[in-house]
Amino acid sequence: MAFNCDDDDDTISLGLLAQHRGIYINDFYTAGILGNSVLEDNLIDWIDVNDFTDVYLYNIGAALGDGLDNDLRIFVDKAHDAMPYLRVSFISAGFGDSFTEIEHYHDGRRDSRPDGILSEIEFWNSGMDYASNYAPWIDKVNDLKFTPPPGETVPLNPGVTRQFYIGKIKDPGLPPSLTIAKELVTHHDEIFLTNYHTDAWELSSSTAENSIVNKLNLLSQAGMELNKEVNIVILFNVNQTSASPEIWDYFSTTGMNNEFEDAYVEWFNDYDASTDITNKAYLNIKGFGIYRYTDAILARP
Repeated sequence: MAFNCDDDDDTISLGLLAQHRGIYINDFYTAGILGNSVLEDNLIDWIDVNDFTDVYLYNIGAALGDGLDNDLRIFVDKAHDAMPYLRVSFISAGFGDSFTEIEHYHDGRRDSRPDGILSEIEFWNSGMDYASNYAPWIDKVNDLKFTPPPGETVPLNPGVTRQFYIGKIKDPGLPPSLTIAKELVTHHDEIFLTNYHTDAWELSSSTAENSIVNKLNLLSQAGMELNKEVNIVILFNVNQTSASPEIWDYFSTTGMNNEFEDAYVEWFNDYDASTDITNKAYLNIKGFGIYRYTDAILARP
């Protein structure tokens, strides 16, 4: 991994030492970036300037359904050829037609595959639940990762990263669930935890049911009981139209003017000093992700 130095004293920022520095590209397909070489290059250049290592691409199922397989292949190759290498994750919002398109793309080639598959299935919301809406998706992702194709002896892409976006570790109307936490820990490669609250660059002291501290404690307990390290990516929200708290002004060049990694540095220092989180030995805080690109590029053009 390439590291950048601080302009003032040539030291390496803790934020740039994070293994995972991701950005959610919400309009990759709808804004016409995919298939437009100029817009693709501009996106990759902006990602490089802002020191991201990972990109999460939304609406991939729809793009593939519209026949843009070759355009997607070209973009994935372009990202992988970037210096440094840019990891690409496809976002999956379910296990229906959209995921089938991703499966066909994934299984139909021996190159240009995604580095990760990121879930966006909010099983904790009304009308959904873990067993019906999330467990079947995990089965499909595990199949991509572990099952050899017919007539072969090894999986096509055993290195694909299973990434779980998690807002709440519970079924709707029920309390947080250690059982669900243990299922997530058992099957994950990275768990993306929402950290959406006022002043989110600080570790919230809230002990509310869905607080970041409570979610970390539940996952660390699951890790301890399973004797398994839990890989965590902390998500920061900059979506200015979001119903959840966002910290766009913290990053904006016209506001507090902080680099994207600065929020992670402040948050991690609070986390490191916190005595409210137990069993930290089972938590590996890999880095951070920013939701979402449309607002992030307005904050830091």
